[in-house]
Parts: sequence; C-alpha cells; structure tokens
Amino acid sequence: MNFIELLFYLSPVIGLTTLGIGIAAVLRPEPMSKKFGITVNGQALPYVISTGVRDVFIGLTVLVLFYLKNWLALGCINLFISIVAASDFLVVQKYGHKKTSYVHLFGAIIVFVYGIWLFDQAY
Repeated sequence: MNFIELLFYLSPVIGLTTLGIGIAAVLRPEPMSKKFGITVNGQALPYVISTGVRDVFIGLTVLVLFYLKNWLALGCINLFISIVAASDFLVVQKYGHKKTSYVHLFGAIIVFVYGIWLFDQAY
C-alpha cells in the first residue's frame, strides 16, 4: 500500500474519532465540555449533549461515505466539517480555554486540506 492509498484511510479515523467524541459527550457531558475547551455544568449540559449528537451524526456520515467510496461527497463533507471545527475554534478562543482552542484550529486545517485532496481524487 502506497502513501496515497493510505491517505484514503484517514476518513474512517476521522469518522470513528468524531463518533467516539460524540458518544462520550452524550454520555458524559460535563467532563467532555472541559476537553472541548469550555467547562459547563447544570443547565448548560444539554447543549453539550446536543453537540455530541451532532458529532455522532457527522461521524456516521463520514463512515458511510467512506464505505460507499464516494470521494466527491466525502471531500465536500470534510470541507463542511472544517467549518464546524473552525467555528468551534472561534467559540472556544473567545469563551473558553485559549490553548485548547488550537486543537480545534489544527483539526479544521487538517480536515480542510484533506477535503480538498479527496475532492481532487474524485476527478
């Protein structure tokens, strides 16, 4: 397997990671909010649960598109995911732990570049 073929398998890594983060946020919202970069409790916990549900479905979408080998759609979805990660960065940067916010920025950049690469592979 060469490097290019190996790059395609970044998709299930992204999908499974996002799915796992989503499930963890649904089941344990308070500790996951801290890992996200904004510690919440009480009445704000349902928001963390809803972002967990968002992540579950993003992860499932990535996994299904990978299984179907729909590189064009997978590239587009990764570009959209990069926007989600960038918005997470901006929110955490403004309201949360500044150092943690850079994890979201790094993710946004990686997924954006990967999305463009997948989009290119479709043609």
